Amino acid sequence: MIHPALTWFGLSALMIATAELGFRSYLWFRVRRDMRSEEGTSFVMSSALTLLALLVGFTFGMAQSNFELRRDLVTHEANAISTTHLRHQLLDDANRREINALMGEYVKIRMTFSAARGDRTALERVGRETSALQDRIWEATDRALETPAGQRIAVPLLNATNEMFDDAERRYAAFDAKIPDRILRSLLAYAVGSALLVGLTLAATGARHFLSTSGLFLLIGLALSLIIDLDNGAKGLITTSQAPMERVAALIAEDAKRPD
Repeated sequence: MIHPALTWFGLSALMIATAELGFRSYLWFRVRRDMRSEEGTSFVMSSALTLLALLVGFTFGMAQSNFELRRDLVTHEANAISTTHLRHQLLDDANRREINALMGEYVKIRMTFSAARGDRTALERVGRETSALQDRIWEATDRALETPAGQRIAVPLLNATNEMFDDAERRYAAFDAKIPDRILRSLLAYAVGSALLVGLTLAATGARHFLSTSGLFLLIGLALSLIIDLDNGAKGLITTSQAPMERVAALIAEDAKRPD
């Protein structure tokens, strides 16, 4: 993945270059076709930039919603794992030790999910390891429920285990909750088109304003790169915090060290 800073500078440079192209193109045509200055065209530029701002705000809202969904699912899965682990502590010693070891492995695998989102191969590996550990946890839980200690918490433990497994699947579903590529491409195309219109309008009004327009395009490029980075959620400057999963991993590791 391209670093967000490179995305920012690349998009900004593209818009600045496009505006300069529009400016020079208008001057070239005006000299050869005796075109007059068009002072009234500034409202067209203002309208285009206003619509661009609306599109950026709309797209940012989509990216933020997807990011919050991924963040909330991390917390929800961590809570489900913690609940399941606490109910495992009501089992007899032998079954509790076995399941605690499996749960320790499970939470470590789940912590790697967010980082694996940027790599399909790694994501498939995490999926296989998750599925394998789920099967082992389910088998160990089934054996534990056959004991007197297990029978008294059978329903709560099964419900918690199912919820834990379901949350893992929800996070896979949230993997595809991204801004559609068509919307992103349209937004980028509109931004470049607006830059071209800015260059044409400035040339028509006889004012260059290179520094101010370059600053504007830097800000627009920053907003666009922020949307792309926020929507990705795997690598870059904005990532989903794994603090809830880390706390659960620490809890399980601490309980595993306690004497029976």
